[in-house]
Amino acid sequence: MRVGDSGWKFSLAVLLPVIVAVAVTVALAAGFIVWSAGRTDDRSLVRQQAMAAKMIDTAKQDFATTQTDEVLRWDDVEIFLKGQPAPAAIDNYFGQDEYGTYGHERVYVLDADLDAIYAARVGQKADPKTYDSDRAVIDPLAVRLRAPDMQAQIASYQNGNIEFPPQVTDFVAIDGRVALVSVLPIVSNFDDQMQQPGHYFYHVALQFVGKGLAADLMNQYLLEGVHFDTDAATSPNETMIPIANAAGRFVAYFKWQPDRPGQALLSETLPASLGLLGVVGLVIALLLYFLARSTRALEKARADALHRATHDPLTGLANRALFNERLERSPLPLTLLALDLDRFKAVNDTQGHEAGDELLKQVAGRLIPLVGNTDLVARLGGDEFMILLSGGLDVVRVEALAANIVESLGEPFFLGRDVADIGVSVGIATAVTDERKELVSRADFALYDAKESGRNTFKVFDEIKKAA
Repeated sequence: MRVGDSGWKFSLAVLLPVIVAVAVTVALAAGFIVWSAGRTDDRSLVRQQAMAAKMIDTAKQDFATTQTDEVLRWDDVEIFLKGQPAPAAIDNYFGQDEYGTYGHERVYVLDADLDAIYAARVGQKADPKTYDSDRAVIDPLAVRLRAPDMQAQIASYQNGNIEFPPQVTDFVAIDGRVALVSVLPIVSNFDDQMQQPGHYFYHVALQFVGKGLAADLMNQYLLEGVHFDTDAATSPNETMIPIANAAGRFVAYFKWQPDRPGQALLSETLPASLGLLGVVGLVIALLLYFLARSTRALEKARADALHRATHDPLTGLANRALFNERLERSPLPLTLLALDLDRFKAVNDTQGHEAGDELLKQVAGRLIPLVGNTDLVARLGGDEFMILLSGGLDVVRVEALAANIVESLGEPFFLGRDVADIGVSVGIATAVTDERKELVSRADFALYDAKESGRNTFKVFDEIKKAA
């Protein structure tokens, strides 16, 4: 494994829990913030919907009040106590005045049979027959005033027991628009103006709830995008509440763009949050970088220290400690080549120790290419070298290697301006089973025999043993 790889792995091993913890913390914090914002928006929406429902109810009540104020004037009621009033008389009290004062866009006066005897639209007198287009939604409201409980309330009003007579006010859909309609019996609570039950006239007021009311609600309650619609579908970022009539049928929808304080807070804090996350990420990245760099430096220092402890500082070959370790741990069979340079002392004596050191470096450079990747070349000291081979039973390979070594080191060495001609003596020994501890002494014995045989050659311990 390369030093850089181990550095990064160590860095990740140290920082990964921190990174995960920070990421989980940030994710939980972000999730909590988003959840809190959503909860805040939900609570705000519930409050706004409750407020909107109250607004709608208040608008309904206010509309009913305008009709009461208009109709229950004593002189207005009086004309209906004299039989069938003339349209001109009715128009004198209602019509344009009612539209201009209260905004009633359609006004009808119905007789006891719920037939229109008077009609006005947008402040202008109209044909009573125009009521026929609205009859389908208004007649059911008027009929409700004939119910026993309503009749009882009318009688109670006439007797002076309650302040106002009953009236029916409701939302309706007319011509694809939403409107408020109120039906009020035209009765008096004066003893001399009593009307018989079932012989009442009815006043009908209708006002479309459109931009005007929406604008008033927007200004009064500070809502955005307020409008009424007959379609339940909403646009993005829009909410609504349904408006039901007395029968429980949805006839309209009150829509607006709700205030979302949670989203607003998120929008305001998002840049700062992203900036904070960026800073945290940068800090983690810098920590990872510096820790990795420090780790690589430590790993390199450790590797350098280990290399110095196990390798010869001059040649870079394995030293005696590493050689002994490999000798003990390598599986059998093993073959050992013991090398001793010929005439090396003469080079030191004549050309100096620097030349000798250079010669040793060049010797190491020639030996390394000759052996395999699994073999070990070691310098034990001075001009003494060892080559530890795996698969020691391959005699042909071993002797070929020894011959190549003798040949290679027999070539001249160029030491600056000087040339050195040396040779090498090689002793070979093989350990097959349990001769590991004797392997060095056997190789040294074969080496001694090679030197005695004239140097610059190799000898095999087993062959020497057989010859003896």
